[in-house]
Amino acid sequence: MSDSREIGFRLEYAAHDDFYSAENSLVTPGYFHAMGIALVAGRDFTLDDRRESPPVAIINQALSREYFPGQNPIGQRFQWGDRAMFTIIGVAADVHVSSLDTDPPPMIYDDMFQIESGASVRTAFILRGSTAGPELLSAIRQQVWSLDSELPLYEAATLQSLISESLAQRSFTLVLLGAFAVTALLLASVGIFGLISYLVAQRSSEFGVRMALGASRSQITNLVLSRGAIIAVAGCLCGLALSAFASRLLLTSLYRTDWYDPVLPCLVTLLLFVVVLLASWLPARRAAATDPMHALRSE
Repeated sequence: MSDSREIGFRLEYAAHDDFYSAENSLVTPGYFHAMGIALVAGRDFTLDDRRESPPVAIINQALSREYFPGQNPIGQRFQWGDRAMFTIIGVAADVHVSSLDTDPPPMIYDDMFQIESGASVRTAFILRGSTAGPELLSAIRQQVWSLDSELPLYEAATLQSLISESLAQRSFTLVLLGAFAVTALLLASVGIFGLISYLVAQRSSEFGVRMALGASRSQITNLVLSRGAIIAVAGCLCGLALSAFASRLLLTSLYRTDWYDPVLPCLVTLLLFVVVLLASWLPARRAAATDPMHALRSE
C-alpha cells in the first residue's frame, strides 16, 4: 500500500527476448509470517539461502495462474534480467500491492540476503507484536541507536495506518454519499409526512362521515396507512429498478462487492417502507381523532 517496483523476467524455456514484468519485493526469512501472508505451496526462505547458494524465489498465486496454468510452479525457473536463473521454491497468497480496487498483480519475492540491488538501500523493517504505539517505536529507536547512533530511522507507521491512508479518498467519498443519503431520507420522510397530512386534511369530511356511519378509529387509521403503504410500494419498486443500474456507478468506491447484491436492496427497501409507515402514522392518528359532528357541521 505504500511502495512498489517492477522487474523483468523470462521463463526458462521461453525465447531470449520474451520478457514479462512483475512486481518485486526483496524480503528476508520470516517476512511472510510477520505480514500474515500464507504460503500455499512450497517453503519459505531460510538462513541457508545465501549469496553463494543457488538463487531462489517465491511467487504469488497471480503469477502462478498466469504463467504456469495447470502446472506445479515449484521447481520451475526464470531469468531475472541479466542476472542468474532463479528457482521457484514457494507460492505465496495474493496481496493487494497498490490499492484494494486493483487486482493483485503477478509478484516475485526474492531473498534480500541473495540479491544485491539498489532497492536494498531503502530498507523497511517489519515488526509484529501485540501492541503498537509511540512507546514501542521509541524503544525500537533506542535499540537501533545503541548499535549505531548515526543510523537514520524515518517513516515509522503501523500497517493499519498505511491501509487507512490508502483508503482515505474512498472513505471520504462513501461518507459524503452516506451523508447525502441520510439527508435525502430525511427530506423524503418530511415530504411523505406533508403529503399524507395534506391528504388527511382534504378527506377530513369523508373520515367524519365514515365514522358517523359506524367506522372505527382503527379502520380510519388503517385506511390512511394503506395509502402510505401504496406510496411506499410504488416508490420502492421504482427504486429497486433504478438501483440495478445506478449501483454500477459505485463499483469504483466499493471493495469485494458485486454490482448488484440482493441482500442490501432488500434491507434498504424494508427500511424505506418502515420510514414511510412512520411518516404516515401521525397523520393517520390525526384522521382517527376526527370529531364526526365537527366534520358533518363543516360539510
